[in-house]
Amino acid sequence: MLSGLKKLLMGAAAALALSAPNTVLADDFTLEGQTVTWIVGFSEGGGTDRLTRLLQAKLGEHLPGNPNVIVLNQPGGGSVIASNGFHENAPNDGTMLIMASTSSLLPVILGSDVARYNPNDWVAVTGFARGATMYAISDDLGLGHEDMMADYEALKSANIRFGTETPLSAELLDFVSMEMLGVDARYIFGLASKDAEAAFQRGEMNVNTDNVRSYLKDYGDDPEVNPVWSYGVIDENGDLQRDPDLPNTPTFPEFYEAVRGEEPSGTAYEMQQALMNAKVMLSKAVMLPPGTPDNIRQAYIDAMRNVTSDPEIIAALPREIGSMPLNFGDETQQAMATGTAIAPEVREWAAEFLMERFDTSLN
Repeated sequence: MLSGLKKLLMGAAAALALSAPNTVLADDFTLEGQTVTWIVGFSEGGGTDRLTRLLQAKLGEHLPGNPNVIVLNQPGGGSVIASNGFHENAPNDGTMLIMASTSSLLPVILGSDVARYNPNDWVAVTGFARGATMYAISDDLGLGHEDMMADYEALKSANIRFGTETPLSAELLDFVSMEMLGVDARYIFGLASKDAEAAFQRGEMNVNTDNVRSYLKDYGDDPEVNPVWSYGVIDENGDLQRDPDLPNTPTFPEFYEAVRGEEPSGTAYEMQQALMNAKVMLSKAVMLPPGTPDNIRQAYIDAMRNVTSDPEIIAALPREIGSMPLNFGDETQQAMATGTAIAPEVREWAAEFLMERFDTSLN
């Protein structure tokens, strides 16, 4: 039987096959003498900002006319403020683009009124999948056993402290995952990701979540910190596989089945899968404004293919996204359509969960 996610993938592929624009040569488009503004909806120094600035250094070299490319940070609302402004005001002449992220998609997935944009109206250039894992201070929680059941029992009785910004941040994936397992946690809100990480390093928090490469860089050799599960990666057939950078760590469904004796299913799991797709498969995406002409779209796709083929970028990208594959153009648009195609009953479950658990409304 096809999973809900695989059905969505197949449905989105069929729809896009009918609606995908014809490729147009970009020879008649130039940005000579102009400045391109790349919007980032977060402060300087975070993961989205770092990846954008890495690519920015080469993008101007590969766009027609070799324009100057600048990064404009517009933090606020988990990138929602920047996304609203981009959707409503960005010119579609190739002089502005945005680095979308999981946080940009969450309000849309959940049907929240704060998002005055639909990322499916944006024109996709490049997508960057990035592995994610939930990890913990093992001794503090009593983890580190040989079998998952022992770790599960330790999690259920532990005093879990988890720092995050808001109930509607990317960590919602972790909240839903622990809810499915019946694991309780004390969530401390008001902490941006870098602040939550700092609190974890000081021992004030004992559970944290991050992209896999950051986890390996910070804790790969630390025996006191270990991943509980990873969120894996979806292959070309729509099947969930282990994260290539954490091959010995179970995915969440593996962990769930080992400790619950059955595969995860139901409405909560459909939401968990959607959030996983947003956090991992759509971790970052280079997008142009609605109505961008095909020739400009193609010029950016060609430019980003060249940027990500540059030896300097190839050497640096694994530090930001790990071993995940890139996608371009129609493939990125398809992933966006899949990641935001949520059934009404799944959104309703999420709204009830957020209200009951965190007293948070989507309106």
